[in-house]
Amino acid sequence: MTCSDDGSLRVWNLKTGEQIGDAWWDRGNTGLTTALAVDGKKVVCGCDNGAVKLWDIDTGKIIVKWTGHTSYVTSVCWNRDGGRVMSGSNDGTARVWGVESGKTVLTIETELSEVEAAIYSPDMTMIATGGNSKDLKEFIKIWDAKTGKLITNLKGHTHTVFCLAWTADGSTLISGSYDDSIRTWNTTTWQQIHVLTGHTNPATSSCEGVDHFWYHVRPKWSLT
Repeated sequence: MTCSDDGSLRVWNLKTGEQIGDAWWDRGNTGLTTALAVDGKKVVCGCDNGAVKLWDIDTGKIIVKWTGHTSYVTSVCWNRDGGRVMSGSNDGTARVWGVESGKTVLTIETELSEVEAAIYSPDMTMIATGGNSKDLKEFIKIWDAKTGKLITNLKGHTHTVFCLAWTADGSTLISGSYDDSIRTWNTTTWQQIHVLTGHTNPATSSCEGVDHFWYHVRPKWSLT
């Protein structure tokens, strides 16, 4: 499943690389991020107008639109049982939505000027947020997933954190930043483990839930 700034969502066959069926159109809105539910029946999309939209896979239609964010929704993910969706926005908040109720279950004022990534830990007890820092010192924050209380700030990056991923066992958090580095963090001590350098442009994407990881980069100021 992919979304695009042309206003479409598309489903692809992983084996053949061909598009399955027609594109789903959400005219006038740009989809910035998308995530498929665990049961494969629904997909959530974050939009440039601050909306979070839930789509039905079988019909290709919007089921519901959740509003509350006041800026771009840059990150969406599901919890493990599919009952909740989390979104991160450039309004500086992360929100957790009840899929059945459609209500905001939790709002975290992250004190980041922009949230570029918001993800659950594998055991669903914590939330990690990354983005642009108001004080230019703390670009990753860890929160209690139930209460929304801050657990810790991770210091090391010197610019916006675009992506976060946990290893499958939850022992390590991986972050990629506009400072061109990839960093790994021990999630018991919250100490930095490694700084991976070599890239000359920002690291903007990483793979979640694996024991080893790979990432890709895009040029600075690229819009694609």
